[in-house]
Amino acid sequence: MGLLLSLVSAFLVAVPATPASAAVRVPGIDVSKWQGDVDWAAVASTPVRYVIMRATIGNTPTSARSVDPKYFEYLAGATGNGLVVGAYHRANVGRADDDATREANFFVNNAQIGAGDVLPVLDIEETHGLTIAEMQDWVREWVKRVFARTGVKPMIYTSPNFWLANMGNTPWFADHGYPLWIAHWGVPAPSVPADNWGGNGWTFWQWTSTGHVAGIAGNVDRDRFDGSSLGRGKIASLEVTPPAGGAIDGARIDCGGGSSTCNRLANPDTMVTLAATPDPGATLLRWTGACRPAGASPTCDVPMLGGKELSAVFGYPVQVEREGSGDGTVTSSPARLDCGATCSAAFAVGSTVTLTAAADSASVFAGWSGPCSGNGPVCSFPVSAPTDVTATFASVVSVEEDGAGTGYAWGRTTDADAIGGSYRWERRAGASASYDFSGGAVTLFTVSGPAMGKARVRIDGAVAGTFDGFTRALVTGVKHRFDGLGPGAHVLSVEVLGTKRPAAVGTRVTVDALRWGGQTRSDPPASPVRWATVADVGASGGAAAVSAARGASAKLAFTGTGVALRTQRGPGMGRAEVWVDGALLKVVDLYRTAKAFATVRLVSELADGPHTVRILVLGTHRAAGSGNAVVVDRWLVS
Repeated sequence: MGLLLSLVSAFLVAVPATPASAAVRVPGIDVSKWQGDVDWAAVASTPVRYVIMRATIGNTPTSARSVDPKYFEYLAGATGNGLVVGAYHRANVGRADDDATREANFFVNNAQIGAGDVLPVLDIEETHGLTIAEMQDWVREWVKRVFARTGVKPMIYTSPNFWLANMGNTPWFADHGYPLWIAHWGVPAPSVPADNWGGNGWTFWQWTSTGHVAGIAGNVDRDRFDGSSLGRGKIASLEVTPPAGGAIDGARIDCGGGSSTCNRLANPDTMVTLAATPDPGATLLRWTGACRPAGASPTCDVPMLGGKELSAVFGYPVQVEREGSGDGTVTSSPARLDCGATCSAAFAVGSTVTLTAAADSASVFAGWSGPCSGNGPVCSFPVSAPTDVTATFASVVSVEEDGAGTGYAWGRTTDADAIGGSYRWERRAGASASYDFSGGAVTLFTVSGPAMGKARVRIDGAVAGTFDGFTRALVTGVKHRFDGLGPGAHVLSVEVLGTKRPAAVGTRVTVDALRWGGQTRSDPPASPVRWATVADVGASGGAAAVSAARGASAKLAFTGTGVALRTQRGPGMGRAEVWVDGALLKVVDLYRTAKAFATVRLVSELADGPHTVRILVLGTHRAAGSGNAVVVDRWLVS
């Protein structure tokens, strides 16, 4: 770089100087073939920490001036002795088309630029008659080409006066992030052109051409890096490991699934933004390595300094659904699932998931479906796609629709004219309600109207009579008296016949109140109460209880942690509320396009002990439905 000495001396133009305390600068040298044979072990024993070497001159491969004849020898010797190396290109500017591009390509093809090297350099010392504008264009074309080829913005080596006189003191290169290697000898601090290089100052300073270093005979250029650590003067690198289940891309990075890594170089302190794109059905779980933030944000930033490594972890969802009449839990390892009901979590692609099923005290585990098989409580499978798993639990306690702990109630209609402000009713044949009373006479109060049908009354099991509730207008307080019964306890039962006279529009049978022993009792407690039965080969024992009366209810007192209902689903089925221990839990809709018996889980995960579940008929259905019926076939306690 000898021409710069005369250039520095020839122009004494005022350029701002920056302080330079050698105590906080990293020392180095720059060399070319003129240094001759070098003892690199001796150089490494000095404070010198880096060597910037001339790699190429111009762009003519057949010219002896194209590749420095000592470059590869110096490169091997310096790196073999632990010195950081860098390469520079001595510009041979010209007006030929693509001259700068050809020189840049020649430099990149031969200099072997790599991660951890000192930033590559353009040494610009001659104009060969080019104007300032032509020089600016030539240098701009060269540095942009090197950046396009390597991802690194090269440094520019120049003197203050050369930049002023031949580059017009342009700030373009400083403003676009190209660092400065300033050559200014024999001064306590270098002068920095382009307004202190856009406020960034110099990165390297060649402070003398007549330095001496052990291992090199004669003079050698001496340099300082502006900092106490060379990290910000070296090429930064980014290594991305291709993730399974998706891709990572960004500027100069396009990293999909595969076995090899993706790499790029960058200037220190630049920010590289990457985006993670999951494969169809996958999701991003987290970034790993140098990404910030490290969570599941779809993009991340990498502050480039030194060597950075990263990847991303994509996952596929594993969904577990419990089925069957019993109850239990399913947990996973890694610990992302803890299923009391249907649950889902994403697991890393390629990982192995182990599921463990645990039945509660009133159930047994009945088996898996999906990638798991058999009835063992533990299964494992690799995650390579979205996965659905079903765990089936079977109840060990089955209660028929009229078994121990069951109870029913007819529907209820509010009516201010009724004796107690409301009355009970049913309309399906076979529904019945029985009432205990005492004494020789009893009066049954009912409601008559256009929708009322016929009923049979039994007392102590014997038929005591029938009545027809039809009237053209609604009438409350209708009396049916039965006497001559003798003293003591008796039972009155009302049974819906499901028949009516032709003028009636329904078969409802009502119970408003009972009177005996001189006292009227509105809505007296009934026991037992039965819904009608529906015969079906799919039902347990061939028949099940059914009601469509709004306000009708079926309940079960049980001991356990949950209960399921075997019921009928179909187009004629309606909605019902589920109450547990006196609190409304949810509403179930029993509509289906095709009629079939099925098991519906009503409640689970209760404390193991006594509980009561009640099904309350709402008397409504979805728009596509044709009825409001609710069927109780059996209860399955877990």
